[in-house]
Amino acid sequence: MQVILSDHNCEGQAQAIFDVLTYRGDWLELAPMELSWFRDVRLPATADDEVVWRFCQQQRYILLTGNRRTDDREKALEFIIRRFGTPDSLPVLTIGNLKRVTADLGYRERCAERLAEIIADLDRYLGSGRLYLP
Repeated sequence: MQVILSDHNCEGQAQAIFDVLTYRGDWLELAPMELSWFRDVRLPATADDEVVWRFCQQQRYILLTGNRRTDDREKALEFIIRRFGTPDSLPVLTIGNLKRVTADLGYRERCAERLAEIIADLDRYLGSGRLYLP
């Protein structure tokens, strides 16, 4: 069972995507996964990108984010992925448009489908850095 760790900035969107997966139970059979929150794993919402990325890699969790941002380029998630990523690193999944997830059912369904596709064939995506939903 793959743990998907929702970033604190997209908890509502992550839950909405998982609601689609739950409603369409065949996707969760194809790609078993569960949703977890920062508070569940005792990760502070203020944790910087490197701490979050390293934690996810160590625990083998997939980070689902709405696009973490920082003004310091060397602390940005994209920089961390490029600097520390290896061919075995799990990808970070970034929701392309957070507002559309809650406002557009079709978009939310495409995000859920893409998430299930990635998890079902996760080995193919190791080392890819960042992937976008949908």
